[in-house]
Amino acid sequence: MRTALPVMAASLLLVACASFERNAPEPRVYRLPAVSAPAGRPADADLLVLEPAVAPGLDTARIASLWPGNRIDYYAGARWSGPLGSMVQGSLVQGIRGSGRLRTVEGDPGRFRTSHVLGVEIERFEADYGSGEPPVARVSMTATLARSGDRRALGTWSASADATASANTLSAVTAALGQAYGEAGAELLARALDALAADSEST
Repeated sequence: MRTALPVMAASLLLVACASFERNAPEPRVYRLPAVSAPAGRPADADLLVLEPAVAPGLDTARIASLWPGNRIDYYAGARWSGPLGSMVQGSLVQGIRGSGRLRTVEGDPGRFRTSHVLGVEIERFEADYGSGEPPVARVSMTATLARSGDRRALGTWSASADATASANTLSAVTAALGQAYGEAGAELLARALDALAADSEST
């Protein structure tokens, strides 16, 4: 009987936890828009966009906020549609494809043979409360373009953008993050695609 009581208590605890999880509201899910790649010279090239390397604390599907003292926190009841790195990768691929400037654009390294590789690093992607409310969305990224064959780097560029949220709400914060990301991403793609076109013309 002594052993039955702890087992029964543990069973009741598991049932309670399962019931709580079922009753917990589903998190609101947000996604990023495709980056608008600017018009320009087309390139006879096949590009592989690698999944970005993401700074510690941001490599998650949770939406990050930054507080005084460099403290990172995450919004409750909300998340991105996927881990930040894969979500940005998909958005960049969509944006480059939509420009029609390249022959093919892929995000899967084993799917097709490619002529060039684009690597991206995400340094910042958070809502900054350092100056109070509403927060400022801050996005910083670095991109490197290289040839697939010899891995010769053709250029490295960094871009940053800020956007103040219209209110301290999830909808306003994610909209501001999307705006800042769109500005930084468009700048990186403009420079990378111009460099890719120049390299295609020279080979």
